[in-house]
Amino acid sequence: MKNNCIPLIGSFRRASSGLNRGIIYGILIMVSAIMTPSLAQAAQAVATVSKNIVAVNEVFQLTIAIDNSVNSNALDLSSLDQNFIYGTPSVSSNTSMINGVVTRNTQWRVAITAKEIGDFTIPSFRIGATTTDPIVITSMKSSTTSSKPLNQPAIRLDAELDKRQFYVGESFRYKVRLRIGEQMSQASLTPPSGDGLEIRQIGDDRQTETVLNGRRYVIILRDYQITPTKPGAIVLNGAAFNGSVIKGGRGFGSRLQVPVSQKTDDITLSIKGKPAGYQGLWIPTEDLHLEQDWQPEGAELKVGEPLTRTISLRIKNAEQSNMPNLTLPYPKTVKVYDEKPVYGNEGEYTVMTLKQVIIPRAEGKLSLPSLAVNWWNTQADKQETSRIEGMELNILPGDNTNNVVLPPVSNSVSTPQDQQTAPVEPQVITKVVIDSGFWPWLTALFATLWLITTILWLKTRFSKQTVAMPGSGQRMVPSTPLAGMKQAAEAKEPIKVHTYYKQWAESNPEHPQQEALHQQVTAMMNAHFGKEPEQWDNKELMALIRSLKSNKPTKKNVSTKNQALAPLVPER
Repeated sequence: MKNNCIPLIGSFRRASSGLNRGIIYGILIMVSAIMTPSLAQAAQAVATVSKNIVAVNEVFQLTIAIDNSVNSNALDLSSLDQNFIYGTPSVSSNTSMINGVVTRNTQWRVAITAKEIGDFTIPSFRIGATTTDPIVITSMKSSTTSSKPLNQPAIRLDAELDKRQFYVGESFRYKVRLRIGEQMSQASLTPPSGDGLEIRQIGDDRQTETVLNGRRYVIILRDYQITPTKPGAIVLNGAAFNGSVIKGGRGFGSRLQVPVSQKTDDITLSIKGKPAGYQGLWIPTEDLHLEQDWQPEGAELKVGEPLTRTISLRIKNAEQSNMPNLTLPYPKTVKVYDEKPVYGNEGEYTVMTLKQVIIPRAEGKLSLPSLAVNWWNTQADKQETSRIEGMELNILPGDNTNNVVLPPVSNSVSTPQDQQTAPVEPQVITKVVIDSGFWPWLTALFATLWLITTILWLKTRFSKQTVAMPGSGQRMVPSTPLAGMKQAAEAKEPIKVHTYYKQWAESNPEHPQQEALHQQVTAMMNAHFGKEPEQWDNKELMALIRSLKSNKPTKKNVSTKNQALAPLVPER
């Protein structure tokens, strides 16, 4: 029995093993049968358009799709260049799985328009091993769509120049006008250029809007200032505009951007050199005005009272760097405080304003100088001179309120000036009477000498803290310019503040707060002596003075003449 059973069991195992292998082979055959059709079928590409009949310049959409995942650069649209204008395509790829089936798709959408009226063919496109079918497009003229080609959009660029002949150094305006009636992208305006010409933009662009024939336009105005630097014939290359006009885009996957470029005409300029025999600083211009204002306007002034002189120079189409420096030779009997020139523009004129504060230091007749500026009239081709007159003043005695003198620094060496100005002590004459004896007279002599020594010691100690003010007794005066500036600022005495400031600035030329203090003192002088005086608040100046670090004087023997602040009103 055992022998009979053993062969049967072995046969069953062999049959089961063969059955399993058959099932596996069947499954593989079925999977292969299912996958074979999709592997055998190649990817298909299809091109479609949103419409076949369009108006000229009308933007429509071209869509190209392939049922496979490919690189976005696999599509070449250059075959459209001959008859169509197109934008940058919008590319999308997606992968999906439905009922275990995986599908992939790549799609390009691009805005497109026909260049002209007629029938045109969108050619076939090759993507990998497949191609699309060509499509015929009919482009027609429409009453609602302009038949003007897209490469001639509603954009106009103009330039304006009054004349073509100039002198070396003569500045002139070049005005550019840009009119845009399209939706733009990446628009830019390139300035004019030329060899031997300095060109810069003046101010910001000015923008306005207007409506022409029912269409809204944006108008941009820009001015350039041009200055020739050498004589001869120079070509001025016109300004240029570059950008892209946006077409379509609504409901499409991409927008059509049509490149646009326009340029103004080139102009040949005739540049003349400086005429022989011209005298003075070379200022070529069509117009120049030199004016001045005096405050106060009277013919009389007291010693120490300020007189403000404001000079204005206006030159047409002039560069600020070419404006002249105005210098006037004032007499030594006045103290002059010059402010930094202020520059500005009034229309086509460059304006320089110079303000001076003049303080008489001596009574009597005072003659203030006139000023003349030579310039070349480029319209009349001749030299002209603009002039402002000086002023004759009668200076009356002052009230000595501005006679500020800093006390000298004490030292052990006396100068000739100290010896001349030192007060002479009264001589003590003693008469000796022989009959009175020796000791009473000797005692009187020592007492007299002690009294004189005490007086001199007290006088020296007191002179370190006080300065004699004529007609007003003794007055306390600080021993340093910084302390004097603080005291004058507290009392709101601008002339004294400015005088002490000048002394402090000479001793501290590299101080980090030098510029800040200069601005505060200038603001104070403007408030008091400007054309329209205003209320001045000393808080900012006081805070700045308190923050200054005063330099301690060195222990060297310094001449009293160098340490004392010169009086605004000379001592007599």
